[in-house]
Amino acid sequence: MTDIDELLSIIENPTRRRILGYLTKEPSYPLQLSKELGISQQAVMKNLVLMEHTGMLVSYPEESSMGPTRTVYAPNKQFTLMIDLRDNMFTARLISSGEAGEQGSDVGDTEEAVKRLKELDSRLEELEKERNVLLDERNAVMNTINRTIRAIEDPVKRRELYRKLDNMIEQDDWEALKWRTRRRLRSQNLDRAMPGRA
Repeated sequence: MTDIDELLSIIENPTRRRILGYLTKEPSYPLQLSKELGISQQAVMKNLVLMEHTGMLVSYPEESSMGPTRTVYAPNKQFTLMIDLRDNMFTARLISSGEAGEQGSDVGDTEEAVKRLKELDSRLEELEKERNVLLDERNAVMNTINRTIRAIEDPVKRRELYRKLDNMIEQDDWEALKWRTRRRLRSQNLDRAMPGRA
């Protein structure tokens, strides 16, 4: 699933968000979800099938000691959805982290795990604050540029200037990406050439 419009159409539904929230804690089958969330089994099944169809969920059979084999659902994708709206900026980006899986860590006991979670959450919060400061500064710079363009009376010229501005920004982003990629490849080649390099 790579289409941002499709993703937004899925998560706009509060029932689907509740189902996803529960499934991130543990894989589950429809009857269990219905009981835990207080949602009819028919509604649960309808939403599970839809999310599996889009690739957001995956299902697999699981043997049950209390009856027939049941179908269990679990998240199948990892992604971040970022939407930024300022008076001079609107972006909507879907950043994929690949397939969901059983990723482990070196954390030992539960107490140590909780401590590490708090550290990670705190760091993520700091990064979000830093990102907001950068977005505010970017918006201020865009405001200066846009004021200049808005002062032009000819709408055709304004559209052309906006188009050129977007192209310039995208080109700079592309050049920066190419530079980072070249630097990473050089570093990898150096590591292969010097196995003992720290």
